[in-house]
Amino acid sequence: TLFRSLFFGELKSFFTPNSRSDMYVASDEDEDHGQLKVNFNLTFHRLPCFVASFDVLDVLGRHAVNVMGNTKKRRIGAGGEFIGDYLETQHSNHDLYGSMVSEGCNFEGFVMVHKVPGNFHISAHGLQELVSRYMGGQINVQHTIHHLHFGEQELHMEKEHNFEGLVHPLNGVSHREQQTLYYEYFLDIVPTVYTHKPKRRKPGQVERGYQYTANAHSLPSPPGQMSAVYFQYQISPITVAYSYDRASFSHFLSYTCAIIGGIFTVAGILSRSIHASAAQIQKRMRGKDQ
Repeated sequence: TLFRSLFFGELKSFFTPNSRSDMYVASDEDEDHGQLKVNFNLTFHRLPCFVASFDVLDVLGRHAVNVMGNTKKRRIGAGGEFIGDYLETQHSNHDLYGSMVSEGCNFEGFVMVHKVPGNFHISAHGLQELVSRYMGGQINVQHTIHHLHFGEQELHMEKEHNFEGLVHPLNGVSHREQQTLYYEYFLDIVPTVYTHKPKRRKPGQVERGYQYTANAHSLPSPPGQMSAVYFQYQISPITVAYSYDRASFSHFLSYTCAIIGGIFTVAGILSRSIHASAAQIQKRMRGKDQ
């Protein structure tokens, strides 16, 4: 019974891939020209589209205002319903602005940023005149992060591991405070290579993407500044690789032999111990008889 349980345990271990993780410093192959794709779907419940600006700033000196080339704006009603797309051609339609004051705005799309520390933020920078005229000089950036991930390929490690919180830690985060606040998220982005479990002797599919950790805080908007939501990011130089591997047949064979040898060795020790004990008992009994 002991041999059977040990043998089948080793057999299961041989046929079941074991997960492993490694870390290494990867060279920049520059396949993406030193840029990182930021994919997002964000809703600002009380920020009308005509005063909402998506800006990018980094340590290389890039400061891009209202980056909308690959982003779609959607108008959101006071009850959360979609009204329709907001077109940039409407941006000079002042007759429309008055009816949009109580609306919100949804941003969906992506933006390319340099692989250096920086931030992207949503506020009304550059649109202060419209804020003063239609919004009373201040905005409310209460928001919901429906989705945020980095890279061309989105990782799906949660299918085989409980890694959802590492890949999408901000998905579903919502702030609905009524006061005007300044929000800041600090993101540490980790390049990740994930190899799925092999299937039917075929190697597992390889995914390359990014995990990230997030810390956040909010505080009342400083005097003289408008409310904003900032995503401060930096990219780790360390790449994390998750993969699966199986024990080799020689490993399985040697462990099986070790199990067999161990069973016979233990059985021999037990047999000798029992035989010696029985001999001692018989000797004592004969001594008493004499």
